[in-house]
Amino acid sequence: MRGNYVNKLCKLLSKLKDLSLLIMGMLLLHRCIQKLKKKIRNKARVEAAMVEAFLVEEVTNNLSLYFKSTAPSIRNKIPRYDDGASTFQATCDLEIFKCSGRCISPRGIRDLSNEEYKVAFLYILTNMPEMEDFFM
Repeated sequence: MRGNYVNKLCKLLSKLKDLSLLIMGMLLLHRCIQKLKKKIRNKARVEAAMVEAFLVEEVTNNLSLYFKSTAPSIRNKIPRYDDGASTFQATCDLEIFKCSGRCISPRGIRDLSNEEYKVAFLYILTNMPEMEDFFM
């Protein structure tokens, strides 16, 4: 009796697993269709326009494989907020200036007040490995 119950439970679980896979597939298909619907240009022939949009997307994705690696495409997008910090080459020999950083101020660059300048200068001097001999 108990073995029959376990078999029924296993069959039910496998059906639920299949059902969940089916639902996930339907959701993915629905998202794909929604994307294609946004790209439709010819409202009179919706199905043909969806097929055309799909083909255009597939062709451009496949052709982008043959572009140079520097050409912008869906496969190698340029970062949205690229300010060049990732390709920054330090020209200074001091260790503290070799790490790259990004400006986090919404206004960009600004002048420091006298007090801020002194604090920044002291921070730089106390955190430089080259200055350790002078502070010991």
